[in-house]
Amino acid sequence: MGLPLPGLWLKRLWVLFQVGLHVAMGKVLLTLFPRRVKQNILAMSEKTGMAKNPHFSYENWIPTFFSAQYFWFILKVRWQRLEDMTEQGGLAPNCPVVRLSGQRCNIWDFMQDGWAFKNNVDIKNHQHLQDRLRAARLLLDRSPQCPVVVDTMKNQSSQLYAALPERLYVLQDGRILYKGKPGPWNYHPEEVRAVLEKLHS
Repeated sequence: MGLPLPGLWLKRLWVLFQVGLHVAMGKVLLTLFPRRVKQNILAMSEKTGMAKNPHFSYENWIPTFFSAQYFWFILKVRWQRLEDMTEQGGLAPNCPVVRLSGQRCNIWDFMQDGWAFKNNVDIKNHQHLQDRLRAARLLLDRSPQCPVVVDTMKNQSSQLYAALPERLYVLQDGRILYKGKPGPWNYHPEEVRAVLEKLHS
């Protein structure tokens, strides 16, 4: 289960080097060639569909790239992916989560019944479970068509599912039917729709 401790730390050091180099090179390129970087990022957002979202304009997110906060967030995400324990078709981790009522349960019970862009919903890092529950209530204001639960403050669900910054899963009967790639660049809700439609056909 997982990498042996020395192997994990060697991989973490390698990821630290990669992320540091990525951020340093990005900062240099953004400074020397701002127009070219803007063109590349806009082309990527077109390709991934992010350009269709009016809340994700270039001015909202490019100034946040290659900052110290960006570095630490990307490092955290990449380190977390080293410990990704999920596989499509494999057993889904049964992590503890909390309903908005405060009731504690596990993700399987739920199945049955961090860096932010500018102009995004302003949610600070959660210090307590109440902060996290308050943030989740913002989602409820948008009337989602599904129950909403939050991770515990130990972030076990986020770690076991390698869910930072976002990742889509379809779970059924304790199994992972679909494991999406990490977002926001590889976030494909249409794949989830296809899996769900196939399940209900």
